[in-house]
Amino acid sequence: MARPAPAAERALTIIDLLVTHPGEQFTISDLARRTGMSLGSAHAVLAVLEERGYLARHPVRRTYGLGPALVSAGMAALDQHPAIRVATEQIGGLAAELDADVVVTAATPVDIVFVAVGGRGSRYGPGFREGERVPLVPPLGLVFMAWAHADEVEAWLGRAAVDLDRDRVDVALATVRDRGYALGRVGEVGRTLAAPRASSGSSGAADGGSRESLMETISLHGDYDLPNIEPEKEYELGMASAPVFDADGRVFVAITASGFTPGLTGREVTEIGERVKACATVVTKQTRGRLRG
Repeated sequence: MARPAPAAERALTIIDLLVTHPGEQFTISDLARRTGMSLGSAHAVLAVLEERGYLARHPVRRTYGLGPALVSAGMAALDQHPAIRVATEQIGGLAAELDADVVVTAATPVDIVFVAVGGRGSRYGPGFREGERVPLVPPLGLVFMAWAHADEVEAWLGRAAVDLDRDRVDVALATVRDRGYALGRVGEVGRTLAAPRASSGSSGAADGGSRESLMETISLHGDYDLPNIEPEKEYELGMASAPVFDADGRVFVAITASGFTPGLTGREVTEIGERVKACATVVTKQTRGRLRG
């Protein structure tokens, strides 16, 4: 494993915070408080980011916001990853159709990043912001792990804070592959994911202690997935997520809908899952991805 680079991590933490608060600017004291840095460390990092154009400093208010260099970086990234652009164009219509929050997410080795948000926002939804992150720990990330390499799945399982029922996990992953989408129920997991934002007003990237607590809470809830759906039974659907595949058949991003009206029938849940899958399939085909069963 590569050695951590504290300065680089601090810089990315600041950028992540500003990305999740578009249109806002923060003083150095605000940034230090929200990221847990000392004023000296924050000042050193901000000086480099401002000099390179990744942040811009207001000459009068002395506040910091995103800089012009990030615009060119973002445009270059979209050109390199057209699936994100196409998915972003699709999710507004899907959000209106389902009356739900719809997001495009991508997985890093340890996090799920909210790349784009569509729709006006459901009153039942968690209200994620672009740029926010949640830990990629079981049971979160089923849609990414269902088609992942065995080594990636083992690393994902290894981040769980408690021992998991491996047979149940294998069934859950097989169910996602068979359906072509993942389903999750509302419960403590959803409330826990919203807790860091509600308590701190931060970007959702928890500090060390709260992140460990979040990971443990997520791992403890083994009834998150919905392996069996009965048509007439009622469900508290938390999310429906479908993969967008790249040219190599890997899950590049996922389209995820959440914030559904409570008490959906199993038939309605299945219809939602199939609609999210259809949207993701359109993106895969338009960007020359390779669909997988």
